[in-house]
Amino acid sequence: MKQKNSISIIVISLIPICLAINVVGGNLASALKIPLYVDSIGTILIGMLCGPAIGCLTGALTGVVSGIFSPIMFAYIPVTAIYGLAAGFLSKKKMMTSIPKLITSGIIIALLGVVLSSPITALVFGGITETGQGVIITFLRATGLGVLPATLISSFCTEFLDKLLSCVVCYIIVKGMSNRYLSKFKLGHIYLKEKKEKNDLFDDDIADENTDKNTDSGEPQ
Repeated sequence: MKQKNSISIIVISLIPICLAINVVGGNLASALKIPLYVDSIGTILIGMLCGPAIGCLTGALTGVVSGIFSPIMFAYIPVTAIYGLAAGFLSKKKMMTSIPKLITSGIIIALLGVVLSSPITALVFGGITETGQGVIITFLRATGLGVLPATLISSFCTEFLDKLLSCVVCYIIVKGMSNRYLSKFKLGHIYLKEKKEKNDLFDDDIADENTDKNTDSGEPQ
């Protein structure tokens, strides 16, 4: 238990991996001009496994590293930090253990992103972004909407799709992890418990089959 409550070597090694996932995903989305960010998969993943503090730290570091490539990202450091914080708290409440709960968590994280990032995008950058969201904002403004309303609508659409996709990807990754690996993380037991239940059912089935075989072999010929 002591190992799970402290920052272990495996957690320290996971942080740069998650940072790389975020930065590569964000740069790819920016280069392709798609209306998604794809820069928080690593943050949500580590928040699910390690809790709010590590999630928040990884999110903040993502903003710093991304800012080196694109200075505009420095302004969004509080937003990326909140993603990790929220993912950690939601994971602790077991809100990422099934698809319905996962959708709810995605909506919550997306709403936090909209509330925090929209004012920054609208007031600081005038609705201009380096991703495909800027195209949506430009279109909405052409219909007569102001900068802030256009940014809010665009942010909600892109944030919802992006965070739902990110949560699903993280869920798949965690489900694919072995029980031994999950047990090394602070919140790994949340996902380990479900796996154990499935394994127990599988073991019971095997035990029943073996009992039947032994019974059959013990019958007189």
